[in-house]
Amino acid sequence: MEHTSSPIEVVIRHYAKRYRGWIFFGLIFFLAVWVGGSVFYSVEADSEGVVLRFGKYSKTTLPGLHTKWPWPIDAVMVVPVQQIQTLEFGFGTIDPGQVTRYAPQTPEHETIARMLTGDLNLAHVEWIVQYRIKDAQHYLFRIGGHRSNKVAVENTIRNAAEAVLRKLVGDRSVDEVITRGREEIASEAKREIQEMIDNFEAGVEVVTVKLQSATPPEAVKDAFDAVNRARQNKERVVNEARGERNRVIPAARGQRDRVISEAEGYRERVVPEMTGRANAFLAQLAEYHKAPEVTRTRLYLEAMEETLAQVDGITVIDESVRGLLPMLNLGSVDPPAKSQEGGGR
Repeated sequence: MEHTSSPIEVVIRHYAKRYRGWIFFGLIFFLAVWVGGSVFYSVEADSEGVVLRFGKYSKTTLPGLHTKWPWPIDAVMVVPVQQIQTLEFGFGTIDPGQVTRYAPQTPEHETIARMLTGDLNLAHVEWIVQYRIKDAQHYLFRIGGHRSNKVAVENTIRNAAEAVLRKLVGDRSVDEVITRGREEIASEAKREIQEMIDNFEAGVEVVTVKLQSATPPEAVKDAFDAVNRARQNKERVVNEARGERNRVIPAARGQRDRVISEAEGYRERVVPEMTGRANAFLAQLAEYHKAPEVTRTRLYLEAMEETLAQVDGITVIDESVRGLLPMLNLGSVDPPAKSQEGGGR
């Protein structure tokens, strides 16, 4: 039976014969573009490329332009090894920025943040863990396989971080957790989390562990705030006392040194003077022993001479005179002070 071609087949054959060269060129061009796109690939500056050959790890390439076998022989996974990624515990961020907006607290957040301290108190601790990928191969294939690697690695870090922080908080008092021990807890948590995830060969490096907030439960928050205010007041008073001590002690030491210097100067001046007087007295005593009457008379005369030299007017009356009224020389001119003193008498 003779086959009759349909009009569509006739048209297709017509155009196939007419444009055979263009169709062949188009297929060659499409194949070249497909091969070129599969052979060449680029890796960004903050990433590394992991080449899979038939689904198995082959090599890791650095940033730049590279070549590979076309798909389905080779496939490339680009891993951002320099990107810092953040995990939040006990809270959630909606819009980070200059003014950060946080998500409302959920029961899950409360469960993660509520921790038991070493002195059997409760603390509400919120913290973050920042990490980056340090080994792209381990990150992709050691935990969960590359199709779910991000979720698996994040869950591993979350579990490790929560276990480590609960242990550290449970070893300390609530006062240490809320106030003075936060930096120490964060430092130890970073080290222990890194050790734990290294055991899993997760291929990540913990960059930062930071306690965003550590507060007491709402029921006792006012009491803790009062304790903190009292502690701050104590530190203020202690600092003021230290400042006063630093001001007063140097001044007292300076005054002490000045008094000591004056006393030493006085001693250096008085001791020789008194030594000279004592030596003079001893010399007089020696002379007195040699001639008592003469020495006594000489000392008396010297004393009277020194005393009478300070008197302005002198009246001498013979003790043998009787019935005579001594008269002062009223015609003499005395100094005003002495004249008034005489008039008063």
